[in-house]
Amino acid sequence: VDGHESALGMASPRRELVPADEDETNGLMDEDIKALEHSRSKLRRQLGLCALVVLAGVGIVLHGSLSEAASPATLRLATWNIAAINNNPFEYWITHSDPDYNTLMADVQAFVDAPAERDVPVEEVFSESRWQELKALMAAEGWDVDGTEARWHEDFRSRKIISGFLKDRSIGEKRLASMPDRVTNTIHTRGGSVSCRPTVINCYEGDLGSGDKWWVEWKQFMFATQLATGDGDSKTRPAAMLKPIKRAKYPAVSAEEEAMSLPLQTLSQAIFDAILVHIVNSVSPSGRWQQLRQEMCDALNRHKDTRTLEILQQTYGTTDAVFLQEAAASFRTSAAKRLGGRDIV
Repeated sequence: VDGHESALGMASPRRELVPADEDETNGLMDEDIKALEHSRSKLRRQLGLCALVVLAGVGIVLHGSLSEAASPATLRLATWNIAAINNNPFEYWITHSDPDYNTLMADVQAFVDAPAERDVPVEEVFSESRWQELKALMAAEGWDVDGTEARWHEDFRSRKIISGFLKDRSIGEKRLASMPDRVTNTIHTRGGSVSCRPTVINCYEGDLGSGDKWWVEWKQFMFATQLATGDGDSKTRPAAMLKPIKRAKYPAVSAEEEAMSLPLQTLSQAIFDAILVHIVNSVSPSGRWQQLRQEMCDALNRHKDTRTLEILQQTYGTTDAVFLQEAAASFRTSAAKRLGGRDIV
């Protein structure tokens, strides 16, 4: 760059093969001079042979590559992470023609980065009365809620929503909010439809214009909505789909937290969703954020499987094998119906 030799170039100076001169041979016997000349001549021949070998090797590789590219037996392969688990239209900051979108994203970012007096205690967005309702619903599931109740009163309720909850790394390390979100964010049901938890970070179609509206829908979804998710005629509720968080897999979880991980993760998920609803309604009280979210869901999420199959069929139609990662179980059924006549799925 700019004519300067690289550091490696300076550290490994080039050796030119030239005949011995008087400066080099000063003080040497005639026999020594002859030996030196012979040694250098031999070295030149060896280096020349090595160069031929290297060039021949490159030629073989290039010939093989060119022949392979021209061969009709070449396998054309592709790999694609279709990220079925990600159904959050706000996951990435996208290019949007509506200035309201940029305003919304910037305002949410400012709220999280520098909340100041907006960093209120959790109990101001998830109240004691909501905790009491949630406790009753979890107890009805047969869960032991005593430990979680102690955690609520002694810890969670007084935490600040940003600095004490959203930015608490231990909540992420223990998967207290992310694990239940993974299970209940967007649930694929029989027949190809989906059911979304009432939250900001998916394509839920209901009204989340206030914390009260959100809470009514959230309780109904988690504990009362019957979903057909498996084979046969069986149905289940989202709360029943939650699994314990194992300390063996997530060492940050204590033995006590593992024992009460079902009610603890449910409470954490409720607090997390309540905080997000509070943030977006605070920065967009007109409800414009909901309109923007639905527009993005229509463009990016709701027809994702259909668009993915179109791309596989049209853009990669001549590819011999495509490896898909993070594909939903239901996608295999859809792919088999659309591509199964020609491809093995």
